[in-house]
Amino acid sequence: MSRPDSAAPPVMDPPVRRAAPPPGPRPPHRVVLDAVAMAWRTLTRMRTALWLLFGLALQSAVATVVPQAPNVPGTVRAWLAGEEGPGAGVSGVLDALGAFDVYGSTIFLAFLLLLFLSLTACLVPRIRGWWRLVRRSQPPLLRAAAPDDVRAGVLVGGDRDAALAAAREVLSDRILGVARWRVRTAPDQVAAETGLWSREGGSLAFHLSFYALLAAIVLGQLTSFEGQRGVVEGEPGFVDAAVSYWTYDPGRWFPEDAHAGWRLDLASFEVDWIRDPLAPGAGQPTVFRSEVDVTRPDGTVERAVVEGNRPLVVDGRKIHQLDWGYAPRVVVRQGGEVVHDGWVPTLAGTGVFSGAVKAPAAEPDVGLELYLYPYAPDGPDGPRLTGAPWAEAPVLLAWQWRGDLQLGATQQTITELDVSRLDLEGAAWLRPGDVTAFGDVEVEFVELRRWVGFQVSRRPQVPGLLAASALLTLGLVTALYAYRRRIWVLAEPAPGGPDGTPRTLLTVVGRAFQRPDAAAEEHARLVDELARRTGGTRT
Repeated sequence: MSRPDSAAPPVMDPPVRRAAPPPGPRPPHRVVLDAVAMAWRTLTRMRTALWLLFGLALQSAVATVVPQAPNVPGTVRAWLAGEEGPGAGVSGVLDALGAFDVYGSTIFLAFLLLLFLSLTACLVPRIRGWWRLVRRSQPPLLRAAAPDDVRAGVLVGGDRDAALAAAREVLSDRILGVARWRVRTAPDQVAAETGLWSREGGSLAFHLSFYALLAAIVLGQLTSFEGQRGVVEGEPGFVDAAVSYWTYDPGRWFPEDAHAGWRLDLASFEVDWIRDPLAPGAGQPTVFRSEVDVTRPDGTVERAVVEGNRPLVVDGRKIHQLDWGYAPRVVVRQGGEVVHDGWVPTLAGTGVFSGAVKAPAAEPDVGLELYLYPYAPDGPDGPRLTGAPWAEAPVLLAWQWRGDLQLGATQQTITELDVSRLDLEGAAWLRPGDVTAFGDVEVEFVELRRWVGFQVSRRPQVPGLLAASALLTLGLVTALYAYRRRIWVLAEPAPGGPDGTPRTLLTVVGRAFQRPDAAAEEHARLVDELARRTGGTRT
């Protein structure tokens, strides 16, 4: 009987693949959100933080070669006028880019803000993950030893539970009250791990130190203050107020009303030198000390000493001795009327102290260039200029100029005299008490005292810088010397002793993730300590 043919399967048409409809335009809010997400992912990369740090370093390098308006406004004006620097055209471009005030420019502040955001976004997830790891994780149990693991055995008397308890006690020892190993106990083994906290924590401390350093520098520059003022001994001093300082450099966030209002007077200044020309260090100062009176706003007066390495601290402000010199009292008269009477601070040069007198009350203006030689005894041809700094035979050389002092037109310090529009009338040597005449002008050298230049500063960034340095040192030390390792103590029954007492074989397995040589030495010490405490024998 023939087998009937099976029914042929029905013929089916192949499936028709319909083309997907073209995607429609994304909603505008999705475009914005995707762009923000991409920008955030880019910002949170460590590579971005490094590029931002490089940009800040580059701008700081520009600030070191281009004069900054907050510090030397006169030089900046000269650059923009084309009188100095690369020319007016290039200076105009630099001004448009904010190069004359780098630390206050929009570009610098934007880089700084982005760097803080980048560092914060990089560090916060790492810190959270590390904290969860060290708080919750437990040492893993050993399933199989790796070929690089170090092993040693200790044969101890007693059952397995007693042997594992002894191993746990050894691994649970504390150093300065802190557990060195994190220990986990199982029925057949004790697992321990260390280095997880310090290794990753040191890396985080190292990165946080840069964050703290940057924050301290920025906040310190914004809220710091520095002012300088000279005071003649025995004369009225100055009050801690913005208008009292010769040079005044506050941070952008330091208000003028933040000054404490105390007053500082220089009671006396003591300076002496090695006067023996044959002695080592001849001419070097041996004493450099100021006795000052600090008057509080409530009227109380405190006597204090300021020395080279001992600044005075008043209401959080440090007062340093910045400079010193001699201050001759010079009186200038014209037609019998006094047009100048004051102490003239001079700055030390090579064997001479130089200063200037400006008398705009005269008609025309009178300017004096002064050169003081502290020790110039009389010789056969006049004063003998020895160059010694002690004022035992002082003489003053005065050069008189007449004309336009240009006090409002040019930037001048109190010791400088712009003679470009002045005419020289003569010069004379003066001892204390001498008077000389230049036409209708008389110049009198009344007496000589000393003056001291004090620097008053407030630097709130110092504690932050110290904290950042401590974090940096901690991070470097732990990164160099801390290492992560694990120890497992496995217990298994061993043949009983001669008297039939039970014995246990403890196998100590060590694994190092860094510094294997140091880990091997520590493993050997742990095995020896375990054998000593249990009275066992190494195998």
